[in-house]
Amino acid sequence: MKKAITSLEFDHMGFSYDNGVSIFNDVTFVLPKSKAIWVRSPGGRGKSTLLKILAGLITPQTGRYLINGQDVNQMSFEEFLDYRMNIGYGFDMGGLLNNKTLYENLSLPLQYHKLIEESEVQERIKEVMNLFGMETSQDQRPYAVSGSQRKLTCLIRAFIHWPQVVFLDDPLNGLKQDNLNDLIHYVEEGFSGRGLKQMFFTSESPELAKRFNAEELLILPDWFTTRAVA
Repeated sequence: MKKAITSLEFDHMGFSYDNGVSIFNDVTFVLPKSKAIWVRSPGGRGKSTLLKILAGLITPQTGRYLINGQDVNQMSFEEFLDYRMNIGYGFDMGGLLNNKTLYENLSLPLQYHKLIEESEVQERIKEVMNLFGMETSQDQRPYAVSGSQRKLTCLIRAFIHWPQVVFLDDPLNGLKQDNLNDLIHYVEEGFSGRGLKQMFFTSESPELAKRFNAEELLILPDWFTTRAVA
């Protein structure tokens, strides 16, 4: 059962990689509630890590990451699953199963969580593949298609179960220019009628941030700051 996400925050959160490099240090911060949030960091450090922490893919070593005031580290698998079904995550260029077709990769979240009937799964995937011009590739496996089609599949899968919060790691990397407008339209559709409330994304493109009318989230090892994108 999907559980609504009303707040995301850090309480003295810290994270370091195995090589000892500290990414975050004693961060206490309430994440903004803007619709679109452009995640940036000087030198490129911390953006992808932040998205993975927020999506629950990795956990802080110190402090707490809180969803609706609940410590994610203290949640059982079942407790977090209720939130996980309301979260979408788009990897930079990975995350697809090579032994599954593009269609099967997209249908997997819907079938695994049993969110809708199989007939509706087919309708939803057909609709979105037609939108992005991918209908002729649906039976191909990831290794047999272009990088741009793999990228599109990663992006689409983040939205396919109509989550409330989506995290996109560099959505423009590998994306064809003629698919950008399709992505903008798809995101706008999510905000307007399909339950999407927030989207956090990393990118080096100020123009993309403007098109999403995003708020900037600048991250440093021990503090975050936000501002409207000019």
